[in-house]
Amino acid sequence: METKISIEDVSAPGDLILETGTENSRLEGKLPSEKDLATSSEEQFKCELRRSGDLQNGKTQLTAASVIEVIDVKKSYILGDMEVPILHDINLKVREGEFLAIMGPSGSGKSTLMNLIGFLDRPTEGKIIIKGLDINKLSDREVARLRGLEIGFIFQTFNLIPRLTALENVELPTYANSRSGVDTHERAKELLRLVGLGDRMRHRPGELSGGQSQRVAIARALVNDPAILLADEPTGNLDSKTGCEILNMFRKLNEDGRTIVMITHDPEIAGYADRIVLVKDGIIQNNKE
Repeated sequence: METKISIEDVSAPGDLILETGTENSRLEGKLPSEKDLATSSEEQFKCELRRSGDLQNGKTQLTAASVIEVIDVKKSYILGDMEVPILHDINLKVREGEFLAIMGPSGSGKSTLMNLIGFLDRPTEGKIIIKGLDINKLSDREVARLRGLEIGFIFQTFNLIPRLTALENVELPTYANSRSGVDTHERAKELLRLVGLGDRMRHRPGELSGGQSQRVAIARALVNDPAILLADEPTGNLDSKTGCEILNMFRKLNEDGRTIVMITHDPEIAGYADRIVLVKDGIIQNNKE
């Protein structure tokens, strides 16, 4: 799968709209009035997501193959002599090329569900099938390889290694798993160029802004050309404008064929996905388009 994405795709003029009531006053060289300031404080950043080309219609998505299947999954943890249930009887299908948002309040179990889908944990009961493979029937080594090649992770806190450069961080997943015939060093450099960081390859995370760090994390998630991207609160540590740029990047990746599962507690962010699943108290409450 070839990913084509450029900085123009996610931050072209008109994509990011910021309206303030003080604009005219600044242009005229006057101080803003109290009314202007009140209006400005009430107005919020408006994120306009771009959709290029012909998107999959609902009928196409309904007939697409399921790339993720969660079947009768339960998850609990043992604390001393007590079993603490987290997820109950979860059933979920994610189709190839879908952009799904899993939404819920803190402690609802949504991040636990993402960890199960990404093989970072195993269910107490039930099955999780990724691209037709039941992880319960795979060895730890097979699970690690499947996770490394088919799933890319993007986290709220970026999870970059402070001592490594942006380029080294992007290359990191290829040390354990990589596709044959791919020059991983050149691919990492190309991905950084594609996310607009061609001039930041040698910078370490401490020398990057939050938005730049998240772009590095996205490039890292793509380095092994995975079919699925799992994003846990990917805009949670970003300002509204930068968050909008990241959401536009996700939309472009989805249009290019990536299946995206995004965890969020924010209804506005979830609204940019094609489908929303609400998790509350460890149970899927609704599953709507």
